[in-house]
Amino acid sequence: MGSFDAYGPNSQALTFFDPEENDLIGGDTQGPDYDCSDFTLPSQSQTQASQLDPDKNCFSQQHDASNTIDVLSQRVADLDFKDEDIDDSSVDLPEHACAYCGIHDPACVVFCNTTKKWFCNGRGNTSGSHIINHLVRARAKEVTLHKDGPLKDTLLECYVCGSKNVFLLGFVPAKSESVVVLLCRNICANANKDMYWDPAQWQPIIQGRQFLAWLVKVPSDEQQAKARQISAQQINRLEEIWKENPQAAVEDLEKPGADNEVNPVLLRYENSQQYRDVFIPLVELEADYDKKIKESLKLENVSVRWETALNKRRVAYFRIPGANEGT
Repeated sequence: MGSFDAYGPNSQALTFFDPEENDLIGGDTQGPDYDCSDFTLPSQSQTQASQLDPDKNCFSQQHDASNTIDVLSQRVADLDFKDEDIDDSSVDLPEHACAYCGIHDPACVVFCNTTKKWFCNGRGNTSGSHIINHLVRARAKEVTLHKDGPLKDTLLECYVCGSKNVFLLGFVPAKSESVVVLLCRNICANANKDMYWDPAQWQPIIQGRQFLAWLVKVPSDEQQAKARQISAQQINRLEEIWKENPQAAVEDLEKPGADNEVNPVLLRYENSQQYRDVFIPLVELEADYDKKIKESLKLENVSVRWETALNKRRVAYFRIPGANEGT
């Protein structure tokens, strides 16, 4: 007799149910208060709801995080950051900006009538103001103020003779009116017969290698700190470049080949070829420099008078202004 015969025949066939593993989630069969015949299994709707709960929680967390990021992004966008270290040289500058440093305050800049360039009255990293540095190196003497400045577009000239040499101009307070008069040094200041002003009070308009502040405003320390920084060596190089290319800018100093220097002179040379390589460029540079100097020499305001001599020959008399006449 088999081991199963004792149980006898069964009129009902046994049906085994093998649920999926996921279907058993939530079923409680091991509780201490349950009998072995007790078995609970959640309904299909409960099972699906329990499976959707983690997804809902995850979606809710992602939604909250997304909202938080959006809020933070909006708050950061609303902030107005300003970097005080930004150099004004990277910004498009107006036409009247200083050709050296880029300062463009109308009250601080002066126009050079000879080179047609603007320069400020600030020193920067040099001993004198940028406008004075340029006038000396370019051998220029005539300037005009900016139209939007306190004194408008005034051409600086002598009140008596009309000389425009700013290195000879000074000012004298008028006695009868609360104004100042620009006069040349010595000649015009002492030539007033009506004595509208006191010659003893004459003072130059350029002091300490700068225009007087009431005439041309000096840029503030903050303006000069934010402006383009340029050294005296760079100014010298830029002035040399302007002699050949007046449209050059400070940025051209950084271009390759802009700072090509000749080889230094040695005490001893290995051979004749080395000697030639050193001195030939020097001789050529000196010749070019002498040529430029001679071509740049000129006389202005020269007048000619023609007369007929006793021998019926025509004679020309040239009148060349001297240094005391403002040129």
